[in-house]
Amino acid sequence: MYFTRPCTLPLILHRHALTLLVALLAMWSVSGCGDDDDVRFGDPDVVRDYRAALNPIIDEVSAIEVQVQERAVGSSNVATAANLNAVYADVRPQLLEVLVEFDRLTPPRKLSNLHSDIRALMILRLDAYRIVMEGYAAADASVYAIAEGQLQQANELILDINLGLCEIDVALGDLDNCRLLAVALRLEVIATLS
Repeated sequence: MYFTRPCTLPLILHRHALTLLVALLAMWSVSGCGDDDDVRFGDPDVVRDYRAALNPIIDEVSAIEVQVQERAVGSSNVATAANLNAVYADVRPQLLEVLVEFDRLTPPRKLSNLHSDIRALMILRLDAYRIVMEGYAAADASVYAIAEGQLQQANELILDINLGLCEIDVALGDLDNCRLLAVALRLEVIATLS
């Protein structure tokens, strides 16, 4: 049985969103950030250490979503429940490991909201993956809408997270090493229970 339903799945950085982020970075760097010893997010060394510890986590979260896109959706922009189930079964444990690593980080006080948003994104994706896997195992296509909602909520966090990450880099004067999360686009998904 097939059904067609729009679903938000992450893609590699969308060109327009990347252009917007680069423009914002350029604008912020030209406008200046005040005293070099005073980072608006707290002690520069603490913020720099936090950002350095966060970079591999950001890379892993993005790499996992690229795997989902390449393996479940591919160039056709169509995914089946069977494809999603298989990929989610592989990547969910990876994302759980990344979450464990992330939870070991202590953010600077002024970055606690950004830290919470990144954690929320991972939890929402983990929940969506679990819902799809359980729905597929039970042959219950009705739960896919719930998973879609979870992915939509996660994807709505991405732009704010990316802006926050870039603001940190600008405040630190480190514009060469910015790690961003992938921006999501709307895709058409065809899911099957067979």
